[in-house]
Amino acid sequence: DPVYLAAVHELVAATSVPARVSALAAKLVTLTVPGVPDLYQGSELWTDGLVDPDNRRPVDFALRRQLLAEAPAAGADVVLDDVGTAKLQLVRTALTLRRRHPRAFGVDGGYEPLRADGAAADHVVAFVRGGRVATVVPRFSFTLAAAGGWRDTRLTLPPGRWTDVLGATVHEGPVALAELLGRHPVVVLERW
Repeated sequence: DPVYLAAVHELVAATSVPARVSALAAKLVTLTVPGVPDLYQGSELWTDGLVDPDNRRPVDFALRRQLLAEAPAAGADVVLDDVGTAKLQLVRTALTLRRRHPRAFGVDGGYEPLRADGAAADHVVAFVRGGRVATVVPRFSFTLAAAGGWRDTRLTLPPGRWTDVLGATVHEGPVALAELLGRHPVVVLERW
C-alpha cells in the first residue's frame, strides 16, 4: 500500500537520527557504568533486530576491520551513516579507555553523577568513573530537539582539564552542553 509505505518512510526519516543518537548513548553508558559491559559479538554496528543479539550469528569481520582502518582521526565530525561506523568507533574508544584506566573502571573506581543546570538539564546523563573518565550523553533526544535544543544548559565538570576523546577538544569547569555535544552526539572525556 503506497500510503502506508509513505507514512513509514516519513516516520523513519523523522526518527532515524534521534534513534541513532539514542543507540550511541545507550552503548556508551553500557560501556562506562559500573560493572562488566555486556557485549555481543557482531553488534558493534547498527542492528535492527527485534530480539536480543545472538553471539552465534555470523559476523562480517572484514567489514569491521575495513571500517576501523578507514575511521577518521579524533576531532572529525561523527557521521551517523547507515552502517553504524560511529557506533563501531565509540565501542573501540570506550574499550581503549577501559584498558588505559583499569583502576577507574575497577571495583574501587567509583561513580560520581554530574548534574546539569538549565532549561534542558533533564535531557542529559553524565557521570565520572574513577575521577578519570566522564560520560556525557543526551536522553530523549527527539523531544530535546523539538524543545529547542540545549539552550542555556551547562554541565560542571570536576576540576582539571578534560579532553574529549572523540573530538580532541579540551574542556574545564562549567561547559555549555551545546558546545560539549555540538559536534558529537555523545561525549567521553578523559582527565589527564
